[in-house]
Amino acid sequence: MTKKYHIATALFLSCSFALSLSANAQTTPIKKDTTRNAVTEEIEVVRSYKPVLADAVKIRRSPNLNDTQPFNPKVTYDLLDKRLELNSGIRELEAQKLALEKVAQLQNNFAKIGFGNLGTTFGQLNIATGQDQALQAGFNLTHLAMSGKLNAQKISKQEISGYGRSIGDHIILEGKLGYNRFGTYFYGQDPNGSFANASPEQQKFGTFEGEGILFNRVDADDETSFTYAAKIGASIFNNAFSAKENNFNLSGGIGKGLDKIKVGANGIVDFTSSKDLKYSFSNNLFKVNPYIQLNTDLLRFTAGVNYVNEFGSNQRIHFFPAASLDFMLIKNYLTLFGSFGGDINKNTIKGFASENPYLNEQIQLRNTVNKFNAAGGIRGTFAANIGFKAMVSYQTLEDYSYYLNNQVKNNQLGQPQKFDIAYFNGNMNVLGFDGELNINFTDAFTLDSKINLKQYNNSVEPYAWLHPTFTLSSNASFKIGDKIKLNGDVYFQGDTKAKILLISAINPNQPDYTVKSIKAFADISAGIEYQYNKKISGFFRVNNILGNEYYKYPYYPNYGINILGGLSYGF
Repeated sequence: MTKKYHIATALFLSCSFALSLSANAQTTPIKKDTTRNAVTEEIEVVRSYKPVLADAVKIRRSPNLNDTQPFNPKVTYDLLDKRLELNSGIRELEAQKLALEKVAQLQNNFAKIGFGNLGTTFGQLNIATGQDQALQAGFNLTHLAMSGKLNAQKISKQEISGYGRSIGDHIILEGKLGYNRFGTYFYGQDPNGSFANASPEQQKFGTFEGEGILFNRVDADDETSFTYAAKIGASIFNNAFSAKENNFNLSGGIGKGLDKIKVGANGIVDFTSSKDLKYSFSNNLFKVNPYIQLNTDLLRFTAGVNYVNEFGSNQRIHFFPAASLDFMLIKNYLTLFGSFGGDINKNTIKGFASENPYLNEQIQLRNTVNKFNAAGGIRGTFAANIGFKAMVSYQTLEDYSYYLNNQVKNNQLGQPQKFDIAYFNGNMNVLGFDGELNINFTDAFTLDSKINLKQYNNSVEPYAWLHPTFTLSSNASFKIGDKIKLNGDVYFQGDTKAKILLISAINPNQPDYTVKSIKAFADISAGIEYQYNKKISGFFRVNNILGNEYYKYPYYPNYGINILGGLSYGF
């Protein structure tokens, strides 16, 4: 017991002494004894803090578990309108937009001048408005004159005209006004010297004419559209002598689609007054053609009636059938077509003079009655740029006209260099074949060819006087690079027969006739154009290369070979 007491007492004293030293070390500063010049040291003792479980009582705030106030945050969304890309299939390719092509600057105006070996002078001027899709207008002027080797073998042509076109959303208006002049001489002569023509008379024709057209625009795929069109025209014609002819005509048509069926009517009123030194002839026509038409993808069939009323100097009424058929054997490639009907063909001084300018005075005028006209054939395309047409026709014509040399004038020998108009007695039956071939490879190569074969049959006359039984016409152009363009024309006509009257001294009022053969001929022409730049070009052309002084009408040889060259300017 005493031993334990001494040990406890020793431990207590030791702890007290240690605490006493620690307290003195922390609280008592070190003082410098200046008197003794001695230094005391300061010692700092730091112990690490070790928390015990009892420190947890310092956290006395607990969370409130009964707080039920809701919290609604404000959220904004930005939605993207984006197509869902499906990668399960092949994606469709999107076409890339082409760059805008620069619009070509086209020349609106054009001038051309040329000269030739037969004293030929040629001039042409065309002036037009710009590239306006709604309004177009222009002015044209043309001149041509040339002389041949024979006495007074001359021609002169002038034409001046203006036109305008307005294209609206629903209606299109067109109009033109012009004057044509043609001058020549009755230079015809017989190489055998059967008649004299030392001083040929001059002949001139002048025509002032104008027309206006109105029609509506419709959708080509609309099978129920209503269509209408109207045309008004007038002309004044005269020659160097006493012939005058005035014409006024008004025509039009209406149509209404009813799904696959279309009904409509066409009509014309034509007034013509022809005067010469000793007669006045009123030749008027009224025509109306009501019809019904069936349209399908492969078939178009039209059936109707053609009513014609001749009034004026002649009084006749005619009814003709009017039917046509188009049937596609191969869509867009091969089509069968046919037509059947009849009509009245008006004969005028202006019409005869445009075909044969060597007309006599006081010609007879009758209308030709096309009693029966049936035609059928095939047309189509061999390729995208090659088209063709072949047709067979048969006609029965009454009062069919032909040219006859004048031989009798006041019971005297007439003027064979002038032509009268005569008509076949009875019916003229005409069996014909027409063929066409068209090739168009843009500007690189184009070809247009036509062939006509006809067989005439009349119970009175042995030949179809001065009506050719075979004609062939063809023109072609070929472009070499951007500078050179070649072109050529061919016209071929077969043999014809002319009726030449023979005057009997015993009975001059009952002349006989002889047959004169007009040989077949070919007229071949070729030319070249050189484009120097966008505005200036030159041309050179040779007409009638073979130099054939052929005859189209008795006593009137052609001009033979002639050369023409010149310059063109666009502005």
